[in-house]
Formats: sequence, structure tokens, C-alpha cells
Amino acid sequence: MRGLMGHFAVMPLLEVLELLLRRELTGTLTCERGTVRKTIYVERGLALGAASNDPREYLGQLLMNFGHLTEEQLTKAFSTQEETHVRLGKVLTLAGVVTPEVVKQVLALKIRETLLDALVWDSGVFQVDAAPPPPREELDAAVPLAEVIREADFRATAWRAFRSVFPSGTLSLEVDEQKTARAGELERRLVQLARERRTIDEIGLALHATDFHLYQRLYALHRQGLLRPARAEDAAPAAGTSPTPEPRVASDLVKDGRAHLAAGRAARAEEAAVRALSQDPQDPLARALLAEATEALAADLRPRFLDPPRTPSLKVRAQDLALMRLPAAEKYLLSRCDGTRDLRQIVQLAPIPELEILKAMQKFVEGRIVSLA
Repeated sequence: MRGLMGHFAVMPLLEVLELLLRRELTGTLTCERGTVRKTIYVERGLALGAASNDPREYLGQLLMNFGHLTEEQLTKAFSTQEETHVRLGKVLTLAGVVTPEVVKQVLALKIRETLLDALVWDSGVFQVDAAPPPPREELDAAVPLAEVIREADFRATAWRAFRSVFPSGTLSLEVDEQKTARAGELERRLVQLARERRTIDEIGLALHATDFHLYQRLYALHRQGLLRPARAEDAAPAAGTSPTPEPRVASDLVKDGRAHLAAGRAARAEEAAVRALSQDPQDPLARALLAEATEALAADLRPRFLDPPRTPSLKVRAQDLALMRLPAAEKYLLSRCDGTRDLRQIVQLAPIPELEILKAMQKFVEGRIVSLA
């Protein structure tokens, strides 16, 4: 079906998948919301591959999340991949780090997660074109669209149960120490992070976990009596944030963003585009501004931090850092600034988009929290 496109507010992704399945179409499905872009390759009722710029849906992140891979092993695999230009899954199997069967299973999971995450979007755009899927390779997976559609119905019910217990990612958790012996290997680290009074969002970053699988584990441990929500953290804004501005018309925000972009203020332009999209998620002018602003901002920050890659180290004491009110993603990144990893390695390993990492590093350096070598 060449040229099918639309907005999720008008035609939800579930209906798009049902159409692709019913007509056994072959092509490429692209979904976009803000800066997130997902591509799924379909052929006669099967999803044969998926690409996403959400790092949590990368193969390496998923392998770490499910305990198949360590950060050190992934770092070595990336180094080999840069030298050989061989796909990551092949590098890992040739090195004997994981088996081909595991790679296939996790690639199938990657396809499912990429689609299932997009299925809960209530805004964004999609496009289906007739471009055929790329040539298949030995380790590639295939997932029936019918299974994804059935899974989406189950997840809608599951999310209601999860949120009834854990309504916010800002919650920290309490551990029942008398019952922790029941926890399996994958859950033990989660329990340890809960002991450290990490929030749910912080635990998800530390485990490189997608939202659904994190909350699924939390809910199972709660049902077993091992975990329960602690008192929600104070809702005061994190350090460095400002009060939420009054809503403005999207067209005015786009106009302001264009002026900032023309003046070389890419960060201000990006902020204006994000605010415009919050007013009108379907505005094509706001989407175009966001794409141009993020490209300009990345072009400014990459040479400063990644070319060559700089190595960050903390300039403040750990006890002082603990007193700062920072978002979960920034806390995670600061835990990586120990002088042993350069920023290219941090970008490869972190479940956070590259641009967000670079923006955070700029903030840390300007705030004299981090120094760069």
C-alpha cells in the first residue's frame, strides 16, 4: 500500500496493523512522535525487523536487560564492530558471548517491544510505503503481526494493574527482607537497587530495562510480597528547572523557534519546538522545527564532547551529589562519570538518547559538577 499515512489521533496504530495483517501487505511502516522514530519491516503478516532511535530498544540494551550480557562485554563488542563493520549480533555470537538462539530470541523481542511501545502512543504520525524489507540474514527473527495485536490487548490490562500499585516512576520502594530469598537472579539486582532507595525510574535506567518489563518485574515481586511502594518523593521540581510556562499557541512558538534557530540558538529552538508539539502534536511545522533544531544542536555538541571523545569525572563529592535534586537520567549519567569511560562509550552503553546525554554533559560542565579530560 504505497503512500498510506496519517495521525494516530485519527487512525490508531492498532488499526494500521490490523489493515496490514488483513491485506497481507509488504512494506515499511514508520512511526514518529517527537524525536522518537521507529521503523518496522513487514511482509505478508510478519514483522521481519525493527529499527528504533530509542536506546532502550537496541539489541545490546535488551541483552543486558535480560542478563545475557555485561557492560564490559558490550563495550568490547562495539569495539570489534567498529573495526569489522559486522552486525552486533554476529559479533557477539562469533565471540561466543551469546548463542545464535539467544540473539534470535532477543531480536524477536526487539520487534515486539518496538511495536508494542508505539501501540500506546496517543499522538504522532505514521507512514506505510511499499519499500521491501532489507535482505534477511541468518540471525534475523520474524514475528506474526497477529501475535503483537493479541499481546497489545493483554498489555493494556496489565498496565492498569501495574499503575494501580506503582502510579509513578518517582516512587521509591521498600523491601521485605524476610522474603527476599525468593528472588531469582534477574530480580536480585532490582531488589538491591530498591534497598538503595532508588526510584523506579532510576532502577529502570540501571537495569537498561524497557518500561513494560520493568513494571512487570516490579508487579510480580509486589505480588510475592517482596516489594511495596514507599512514600512518594516530594513533588518539588528538580534542581535547575523553572516553573512551567503559560501555554502558548503552537504557531507562535514555532515562529519564536525559527527566530532562535536563525540566531544560532539551537537549544532555545528545540525547547520552543517541544512546547509547540505539546500544544499540537500533529503540527507539521513544529515537527520540522524540532528536526532542524535537534540536528543543529547535535552538530554543535558532538565536536565538543565526542570528536575526540572526552572522559568525564566528578568534581563534587558523592555525598554532595546525593543532596542534589536531579532527574533520574542525570543521576544515572553522573554515576558513569568516574574517569574510566569516555563519552563515546557512555553513549553506546546508556539507555538514553545521544543528544540527551550531550545536553546533560553540557549542563554538568557548566555547573562545575563534571570535568572533562
